Amino acid sequence: MSLPAYPPGAGRRLVFLHLPKTGGTTLHHHFSAFFRPEEICPSTGPDLHLIPPERLAAYRYFAGHFVYDQLRLITGPLFTVTVLRPPVERLLSAYYFLRRHGAERLARHPLPEASIARASANLLDFLRNPDPRVQYTVSNVMARALAGGVNVAADGGYVLAAAGVGIAISELEVMHRATGNLLAMDVVGFNSNLAQVYARVALAFGMPRLVDLARLNTRNQAVPGLEPVVEEEITPEARAELQRLTTLDREIFRLARAHAALARR
Repeated sequence: MSLPAYPPGAGRRLVFLHLPKTGGTTLHHHFSAFFRPEEICPSTGPDLHLIPPERLAAYRYFAGHFVYDQLRLITGPLFTVTVLRPPVERLLSAYYFLRRHGAERLARHPLPEASIARASANLLDFLRNPDPRVQYTVSNVMARALAGGVNVAADGGYVLAAAGVGIAISELEVMHRATGNLLAMDVVGFNSNLAQVYARVALAFGMPRLVDLARLNTRNQAVPGLEPVVEEEITPEARAELQRLTTLDREIFRLARAHAALARR
């Protein structure tokens, strides 16, 4: 069978749905190097809808902490990519990242959840904090982002933002939306093998081959404004809370791994 004369990604826009603390900074660094600056959408998060459609139409690469429903703002055809990470490991990484924020950095760039993390007595204290900004940061983050605009309700349930109204939805519906959207993506990779994710995207877009995919934004790297942090011993109570807050994420991760294993056969 002959290969196509052009990469299958040609004519499509690359959209990287970067789930927090999954290694996305590394991939974004290498993906963005392939595009001209004027081809890269400047929005990396919730303000994507503020960019006029005619301006969005000019970009070829989008990357950010989007939720899946935001992808509908980008006219197709699209080539969509995301990366998953073991949920408890991802949540711990997010916690320590927030704890690393120094006072000077927070004074310049306020981040309430980081301030709360720094003020918390320990991991368990942070995980149980009822502040909505904390719960948005810790409760089944991957499943909610993949499901779309799903927020955490005051009672711990889930609310879908639709037409300016919050609609209560069940865990089953969150899972249904998240798994359906995940299956619709062109590349779903895992934090443990970012090189494979890059290779699959590079093949589609004709990006250069990379021998070494150096990791960026790791916990041990020195970054201005981010302080070293000592990892805590995880108590049984904290472990139980980590499990509770990642129930849907762990199921999404399990299903995605099983699906990837079948696809390799």
